[in-house]
Amino acid sequence: MISAENVYFHKLHQITSGNKISYFRMVAFDMDGTLLDPHHQLSERTIAAVKMIARKGIIVLLATARMASAVKNHLEKLGTPGLIVAHNGALVKDVKTGEIYHHQTIPKDVVAALLNLLSGQETIIHFNCDDHIYLTTPNPYSDRYSQELQVALQYISSLEQLEETPTSILVIDTKDVLEQLLTQVSAQLQGKVDCILVPWQGNIWRMQFLPPNTSKGKGVLQVAKHLGIEPEAIISFGDNYNDIEMIQNVGLGIAMGNAVPELKQVADFVTLSNREDGVALALEALFGV
Repeated sequence: MISAENVYFHKLHQITSGNKISYFRMVAFDMDGTLLDPHHQLSERTIAAVKMIARKGIIVLLATARMASAVKNHLEKLGTPGLIVAHNGALVKDVKTGEIYHHQTIPKDVVAALLNLLSGQETIIHFNCDDHIYLTTPNPYSDRYSQELQVALQYISSLEQLEETPTSILVIDTKDVLEQLLTQVSAQLQGKVDCILVPWQGNIWRMQFLPPNTSKGKGVLQVAKHLGIEPEAIISFGDNYNDIEMIQNVGLGIAMGNAVPELKQVADFVTLSNREDGVALALEALFGV
């Protein structure tokens, strides 16, 4: 009996048959829902596969909505260099050397305008800086988010206590509430801030506010340009709406089996889910075990 993995191996070989696999020089990975399993951990098979392509000279790049400090532990397990795309593209940083290649923050007047739109609601708000999450009210959703990212929460009583200008702002609420907020932001702050709305658990969604013209896709291409790598020489893996640009604008875009339908539609290939080591499967098929 032919296994599901063998079927995927064959399909992936067919897709890349017209290209020499040696042409690819960089692989960009989304983290949550893609490189990490449903428990937000790296499986041994995934670690081995990433180390395998690194030994072959392939640049490994993590591109995530997370802040930089929430990536360090995973980089250590992978044993790869520290260059990352964080905050959905607002920060490009080498977390091992501390060198920053690109960093945008949300202006304080825009932060104030967002808070004005949210006034009177019980919406959970995180102010995400380079290495810290600031918030005003303890709640179980923030505790879970902190555990997922392995980053401590820091409580403040007012915006004036922020020691840094936020790189991104995360808002947690029901999908309906966040969709209404998105409509208001689009009308009142168009061009001043970017928004990404993604599902989290059940009817609870997360909306991330970012500096304008920010995306993982742009961040990945910035790194590629810095390293002298053409977009066609990049492979990208993702699972969510914020990965669409990163999947579309590279040589080979691979969606996870657990990806949202919109991402699967634009991907060149759909691998197995993150529960089934879909990243490792694709890397093994492309580059050999």
